[in-house]
Amino acid sequence: MAAGLTPFEALRTGTANVARFFTEDNAGMIRPGDRADLVLLKENPLQDIAATRTVKSVMQDGRWYDEAWLKKTLAGIRERKI
Repeated sequence: MAAGLTPFEALRTGTANVARFFTEDNAGMIRPGDRADLVLLKENPLQDIAATRTVKSVMQDGRWYDEAWLKKTLAGIRERKI
């Protein structure tokens, strides 16, 4: 890997370590009582970090956004060129 990190280290750096930096004890991990923000991927990013681009759905603030909703929303954004 160009940055010298394993996929696990890269994922941890962008999630749990960021939460720790901002002293958010209830973010960056998936545990009962933590914030409900996460991304569900179609492929395993531990096998190939490029799998982080295979988003299946997203949960934000406890709301679930499925793949169809994400595609429709992103298409609307592209149309407005935002």
